[in-house]
Amino acid sequence: MANKPEPVDIETVEKPSPALENPAIARCIKAWDTPYREQFEDCGSEALAAWKAGPAYRAALPPLTSRDNCRDFIVCVAHGILLGAIDDKHAGKLLYAAQVALGAIGAEEKSREMAGYAVYANLTASETARVKKFMPQRSKIA
Repeated sequence: MANKPEPVDIETVEKPSPALENPAIARCIKAWDTPYREQFEDCGSEALAAWKAGPAYRAALPPLTSRDNCRDFIVCVAHGILLGAIDDKHAGKLLYAAQVALGAIGAEEKSREMAGYAVYANLTASETARVKKFMPQRSKIA
């Protein structure tokens, strides 16, 4: 059986962390902190408090709508695992969702790129040269 990560104690949560320099992690921690503290005061168990505050942390995860958001999402999931806010069962599903989203974003970007190339197919050589002058990233065309 795999070892589960130990949840962080309340003193560790109060210390400044370099991870909080990432705005996405800071947003997730902010959403998680209040429910964590409330649960800890009620039950006195750090593990139970972290588990019960987990939904607030997961609700604050960035949407999987861009490459940058996907990267932030993955970083937040990893940080949530370390905090005990995200358990193994949810972590695998969340990371898989990020992988699928990254694949879809890549396919969409490739499709847009190919659509741009299709426009060039109908241009004359002089028109293509003018377009290349203003769009150097497309210079590998024709």
